[in-house]
Amino acid sequence: MTEVSVLAEMLSNHPEGITSLFIRDWKRDIDIGVLPHEQGVLQPVSFNIEVHISGANPPVRDEIDAVVDYDYLRAIVDQLLVSRRYNLLETLASEILEGCLFPHEVIGASVSVSKLAVIEGDGKIGCSFSRIK
Repeated sequence: MTEVSVLAEMLSNHPEGITSLFIRDWKRDIDIGVLPHEQGVLQPVSFNIEVHISGANPPVRDEIDAVVDYDYLRAIVDQLLVSRRYNLLETLASEILEGCLFPHEVIGASVSVSKLAVIEGDGKIGCSFSRIK
């Protein structure tokens, strides 16, 4: 399911609209990979994370405690990266997705993780996961 189809499905079930929070193109150097030449070597990885919350109304007040603080998305990634070493992007992305869906206000999320220096030029390899609660 693509991010567009996830959003379209959520909108069909939430006529009051959707609010999306995101982190895009967040680059981190991490030790990830199953191949022997990848182990113990930092590789540039890009994270794109988007969570969706039911409703598109402005916050009740202009204070951080009146909204879902999207900084929790960075905290999830940081916590996972210090908790263990990952062989597969798919494992890392799926665990990030699980964390993104934790707040009760979140009705869906998409996570994309890409290795940036695996193929020549500006190419990337990666995976994405999307889920609606």
